[in-house]
Amino acid sequence: MAEVQIILLAAGQSTRMGRANKLLMKVGDVPLVRRTAEQMCAVAGAEVTVVLGHAAGEVEVALAELAVRTIVNHHHASGQMSSVHAGLSAAGTGERFMVVPADMPRLTTVDCLFLIDAHDGAGAGQVTVPVRHRDGERQRGNPVIMPASAARTVREGGINLGCRGLLDRQPELLHAYDTDRDAFFVDMDTPDAYADLLAHAAQYPTAGSERRHPEWN
Repeated sequence: MAEVQIILLAAGQSTRMGRANKLLMKVGDVPLVRRTAEQMCAVAGAEVTVVLGHAAGEVEVALAELAVRTIVNHHHASGQMSSVHAGLSAAGTGERFMVVPADMPRLTTVDCLFLIDAHDGAGAGQVTVPVRHRDGERQRGNPVIMPASAARTVREGGINLGCRGLLDRQPELLHAYDTDRDAFFVDMDTPDAYADLLAHAAQYPTAGSERRHPEWN
């Protein structure tokens, strides 16, 4: 049984990026999906399941030789939650389940370790979600992490992780991780976002290269 089962969502159609598949666009000389997967593979005690869908064959090639399990969600066009369900159903057993969109270019191994550490303070059955306050609003980020009991409830349709109103509509389910780390709130959906990413790409560490919390060494 893994300490953490990571579900990496890589099935989307990338429509806002235009003709290009954003997950195959290069970040630091590797496709974005591979960069994110490398960061996830560097989380100690984790097993990684990648959910494919749109351009599944090309995305799988980009993940070649990484220690990940891949599955194809043939219903990915129906929405992201179908990929969440597919990934949770295919993953092995674990104490924690972390759902990670693959289009988060700033997300690093250490960000995930901070989230896992924060989850230790969650109540029974709660889902830990990164949260920050900007311009008078509370913003929800990704990834999210949950215990096995909550993962089972998600699979059965009892929790919709894709619902942006979840923080307000079912607050008893949420364990908020208050953080200002941009990695949890930045994705790469548009050409402008990609241009901004390339302008700052040199600042992003490679997988496992960051200084870690003393308790994680």
